[in-house]
Amino acid sequence: MQDKLARLFNLERDEADEYLKSHLFGDIFARDDLDWQSRQLATGAALSALQGVEPQSQAHIRNSMNVGLTALQLRELADVLAQRGQPEAARRAHAALAHVQEIGR
Repeated sequence: MQDKLARLFNLERDEADEYLKSHLFGDIFARDDLDWQSRQLATGAALSALQGVEPQSQAHIRNSMNVGLTALQLRELADVLAQRGQPEAARRAHAALAHVQEIGR
C-alpha cells in the first residue's frame, strides 16, 4: 500500500507510511464519537486489508483484547470481511488473531 501511495503522489516510502499512519489511523483515533472498541475494530479491519503490516495488525489485535474485545468478536470481524468479499483480509485477520493467541497477550 505504501509503495502504491508513494508512486501515486511521488513520495518516498517513509513519507507514504507516515501519511497513512497520520491520516488513516490518526483520524480514527482522534474522533470522539467512537469508543475504544469501535476504534480498534475499524483499525483492525483496515490493517487486515493491507499486505505487509502483520506486526501492526498483531499489535492492534492485542490492543483490541486489552480494551475488552474477545477472541470471538475478533473472529467475527474476520468472518464479516470474508462475507463482504474480502477473503484475503479475512485470512490476515484470522492469522493475526491466531498469532496473538499462540504467543499470549
